[in-house]
Amino acid sequence: MTISPKGVLTIFVGAHVVNDFYVTVLPAFLPALADEFGLDYTELGILSLSFTLLSGVLQPTVGHLADRHGARRRIVALGFGVGAVGFLLMASAPTFWWIVVVSSLCGLGGATYHPQATSFIVGVYPADRGRMLGIHGWGGSVGHFLAPAVITLAVTGVDWRVVMLVIAVPLAVTGLVLHTNLEEVSPNPSARLLGALTRPVIMVALAFGLLSMVLRSFLTFAVKMLVDEGWTQSSAGFALTIVLLVGAVAQPVGGRIYDRTGGRTVFVGATIGTIASILLFAVTDGVLALVAIGGIALFGFGLFPVSLAMASNLAADGQTGAAVGLIFGASGLLSAAAQPVVGALGEVFGDIRTALAWSVVAAIVALPVAMATSDQRVEVTEVRS
Repeated sequence: MTISPKGVLTIFVGAHVVNDFYVTVLPAFLPALADEFGLDYTELGILSLSFTLLSGVLQPTVGHLADRHGARRRIVALGFGVGAVGFLLMASAPTFWWIVVVSSLCGLGGATYHPQATSFIVGVYPADRGRMLGIHGWGGSVGHFLAPAVITLAVTGVDWRVVMLVIAVPLAVTGLVLHTNLEEVSPNPSARLLGALTRPVIMVALAFGLLSMVLRSFLTFAVKMLVDEGWTQSSAGFALTIVLLVGAVAQPVGGRIYDRTGGRTVFVGATIGTIASILLFAVTDGVLALVAIGGIALFGFGLFPVSLAMASNLAADGQTGAAVGLIFGASGLLSAAAQPVVGALGEVFGDIRTALAWSVVAAIVALPVAMATSDQRVEVTEVRS
């Protein structure tokens, strides 16, 4: 039986809740891991890098292979299964470096999601992609919102290893649901990965990547920062949860603004808003600093559906997965690479708050790149001898 467009959207909104819950889940574990293994901020940054590295590296290739071989359903379902295995192996970790190695499986699983989800959704809603990807993004925001509170509360009452075992289950179930309910797409043998690598795609990837560095740094270290400043782990987790609630508004709004004004306008506005939010964070503390982090989350999450929509619009026919993979892969690599740097700066300054404030440099660099983004596709003509 053919699934309706609303059915496709509903399935992926639910899958996005699960996927992005696990994207945000690691920071909530960091205080417990730091206590058990005696980790400093640099080591926590290395762990965050390993958790997301493969996702950044493999998203373009995975998206391209799914386009070329018509394997989107199989790949996205397999990704959730691989992620579940990663959490099961982390739960059995005897050392910190074991966690570093096996957490890369979670990144491998994460590499499959956004290219395939975007391809499925724009395939059934080609004329309304911004709004529908914004609704899809709402599911991701719910996942981001739930993770800090759920995990920090669970870890305060139960050993973190048990929590990791339990949270592997929804990943496996989601993979099964996707595999059972989606219809596989037709292959596109003419798809070429380099064909998706156009200047407009590169500019969106760089702008989104630089701003993702800022957002991911704050998401990674916020709970540990608050715990170091005297908060309990549960109260720090709930504080971050409340801050991330803005994402549930930001993604649908970002998608609607994209449909009306185009991606360049949203990118420039979000970049300026991010710079202002970091500066507010740098000169305040307490509630105002949390408001500033909320602003960073508002502008950062608002770009998620915009970047997906721009990727799908800029992609050549049948190469949405590759274009999305390039944009999200670049953002994943840049944000992952930033985490050890921010952690090391935290050790140098003796204060992770100061290190986070320095992320304003990335946002300032992003501004001219955002101004150079375009919604216009550039046709690539292959030359054959």
